[in-house]
Amino acid sequence: MEKSLDVKGSIFFTVDKVILFLAISLATFHLYTASFGILPGYFQSAVHWALIASIIFLIKPLKFKYSKFIDVPLILISWCISYYLITVQKDLVMRAGAYTDLEVLLGILAILIALEAGRRTVGLILPIFCLAFLLYALFGNYFPGMFQTANFSISRIAPYLYTGSDGLYGQIILVSAQFIFLFLLFGAVLKLTGAGNFFVDLAYSVAGKISGGPAQAAILSSMLMGTVNGSGAANVVTTGTFTIPLMKRVGYKAKFAGAVEAVASNGGQIMPPVMGAVAFLMAEITGLPYVDILKAALIPAILYFVTLSSCVYFIAKKNNFKGLEKSELPSFRETLFKGWVYLLPLGTLVFLLVQGFSPQKAAFYSIILAILIGFIKDRKNMTLPNIMAASRDSATGIMPIAAACLLAGIIMGVIQLTGLGIKISGILESISGGNLLLALLLTMFTSIILGMGLPTSAAYLILAVLVAPALVNMGIPVIAAHLFILYFGALSTITPPVALSVFGAAGIAGSNVWETGVESVKLASAGFIIPFIFAYNDVLLLNGEMGDIVLSISTALLGCLALSASVTGWCIKTVGVLYRILFLTSAIFLIIPSPFYWSLIGLGMVTILLVSLFINRNKEQAYSYTA
Repeated sequence: MEKSLDVKGSIFFTVDKVILFLAISLATFHLYTASFGILPGYFQSAVHWALIASIIFLIKPLKFKYSKFIDVPLILISWCISYYLITVQKDLVMRAGAYTDLEVLLGILAILIALEAGRRTVGLILPIFCLAFLLYALFGNYFPGMFQTANFSISRIAPYLYTGSDGLYGQIILVSAQFIFLFLLFGAVLKLTGAGNFFVDLAYSVAGKISGGPAQAAILSSMLMGTVNGSGAANVVTTGTFTIPLMKRVGYKAKFAGAVEAVASNGGQIMPPVMGAVAFLMAEITGLPYVDILKAALIPAILYFVTLSSCVYFIAKKNNFKGLEKSELPSFRETLFKGWVYLLPLGTLVFLLVQGFSPQKAAFYSIILAILIGFIKDRKNMTLPNIMAASRDSATGIMPIAAACLLAGIIMGVIQLTGLGIKISGILESISGGNLLLALLLTMFTSIILGMGLPTSAAYLILAVLVAPALVNMGIPVIAAHLFILYFGALSTITPPVALSVFGAAGIAGSNVWETGVESVKLASAGFIIPFIFAYNDVLLLNGEMGDIVLSISTALLGCLALSASVTGWCIKTVGVLYRILFLTSAIFLIIPSPFYWSLIGLGMVTILLVSLFINRNKEQAYSYTA
């Protein structure tokens, strides 16, 4: 357990015990408010952040001898700021924007604490980004043209960000306070009960025997764990320590094994029903029912994993990798018989959400059920120290997410105060000249850049504020626009140079980070293509006539297989550059749902390629460039 702020000579407490107490308090507070004690949003957010800020400054202290003389006051100030906000909230409504000198001071302190907490948990990129927005709010009146703003002083900006519903303690941090922490706690409890081992064993019992079986099992187990985990990078570390060595053992190169784990873990963030808690954020921001988001996200996520799985299979066939022996694998029947109860919490979660329960209530009942199952299945593991450790894991997991949400509140507040959001939408539309493809490309690059180094949920929140409105203004349906930015925000964790999931996977695999990153981008190729497809035509989001939906899904699945053949250079036999180009072309034709004759062209191309390869399957390859 990480030591920090060492309090020497005290027999009553240690920093670790204080951290543990705060973590347990955080878990207790959220379980209580999810079940019995519904609080106003500002109250929930203030207590949530005060507890998390305290944990951040204790776990990640400054690196010099007397750092505690800075970190301890920061903790106390965080509590004072939160307490004042709770007590003065009703008075603020009556005063309607007339701030006191104390509120200006507390606002400045709240901003500085948010920036410092963000620096310690998510690095420098996002705090610097926030500073740029704050400087824009301060000096925007000197900017020329459409970027010019009214004259805002620090005495106007700081209390607005501190007390406003669009600022630090506004809607964005409230999402962390209401939803995200509960699902991190749910994932930690599932791991504690042994559900993680069950998911891995089940995946290996299903897929372990086929060619490249360990990689297929890694995909399945990482997807299952990733969907309830709010961070692809965290999921890599959780499942990758087991899956990556097994993939290397059957013959996969280290860089490929690391890439498979990174892409699969990251894919859990876009896979319903939980989508790393982003599904609930999207429902909150868009106002769309959760069930509609679940349905819309399902087919693109399946296509993502079909491409990844088929790439793994083709590479295994290309290199003649075998699966594991039956004696090395757990029995599917025995595994399912012994562990089927671990599926009940996930099933309960989905059932309650579909029935219209709030995400808080659904998560609460699922957590309670998971704890009960843990006591039934492995009472020895459900000890008080282990339960407290799960609380601490949840607290450390929420730190970067909550800090990023708080910083996103600065961005959102500045956007609302200055009207920058409308200007950004206008800029995107102006640069693209009304060309939707160019606008989507600009949005893709913006999403990848802004998402770098952030947990998926935090990246989505920032992009939903900054970028999504521009796509909606250009005629893209709301759900398609938000899924588009989610995909590329999530893909930023596997896209060099700042690719946290790749860093974790490469460390476990012992591979070069850049090489692993390149492999990851190739394996996730469907994730870079499919968002453009549903942005143009949302039939893949299950919006349209049933016949059109079935046909589009069928051709898209075939297109993903063709895309995998292009990426891996294998289909029936090893193929060269020309075949790979033709497979890529046919894949694009097949994935695009309209006009229909494009799909016919793609189907015809694939048919000709397959027949040609089957006839010449025993002949030497005619093309020399096969890498």
